[in-house]
Amino acid sequence: MSIDETRVESSEHSTPKGARKRGLAQIRSEWCTGCRICVQSCPTHCISIIESELNFNGIAVVDLQHCTGCNICAIDCPWTSVEMFNPDGSKRDQVQYEKQLKRLRGYQ
Repeated sequence: MSIDETRVESSEHSTPKGARKRGLAQIRSEWCTGCRICVQSCPTHCISIIESELNFNGIAVVDLQHCTGCNICAIDCPWTSVEMFNPDGSKRDQVQYEKQLKRLRGYQ
């Protein structure tokens, strides 16, 4: 299963007040252990676990319609299987995400 196959679409949309749409979360399914930490930490509840042949716990999937790009799931994932990406393909927020991850994980 690839990253593209783990994206879930939704017809509903809700963005927390004051949230700035930056990028979107994507799950590297080959690294996901199904630990559910990202599910618990997501403020918009846009991450769920689906059954997978990759591991017996399942893997996380992101509902891109609800993802606000807050980066909390990527910060909390102990396996670094959550990455942020810009749908337009730009790298405009990539440096900010990487600095935030390093700082919050104690590398900087």
